[in-house]
Order: sequence, then structure tokens, then C-alpha cells
Amino acid sequence: MVYLVLVIIAVSIRDIWDLASRKKNKDMIVYIAIMLLVTALGIFYFSNPERDSLSKIILSFVGKGD
Repeated sequence: MVYLVLVIIAVSIRDIWDLASRKKNKDMIVYIAIMLLVTALGIFYFSNPERDSLSKIILSFVGKGD
């Protein structure tokens, strides 16, 4: 899990640096939001890969799951 976070940070720094040099502030905000979501979902999965999937959990909340 540490490697996942380190890779995400390394890639994000390079991409954010590139977006900042082009003055793309709105794109940078969207990129940061997506990378935070990817990090959260990666940690959710790698913390316990044997649990129910995220899609199954969401479907059970709306009443469509088993």
C-alpha cells in the first residue's frame, strides 16, 4: 500500500508541475480530486481485498444488492 501511495505522489507531482507551468488551474483542481479518489479507493481495496466490492456495497445501500 505504501508503494501505491508513493507512485501516486510521484506521478501527481510531475503532472501538477506540468499543469501549473501551463496555467491550467481548473484542470489541476479536477486532477487533484481524481487522484485523491483513486488513492482512497486504492487504500480501501488494499486494506482488505477479501471484503465485498465497492459496487456491491453501493448496490446494497440503494436496495438492489443481495
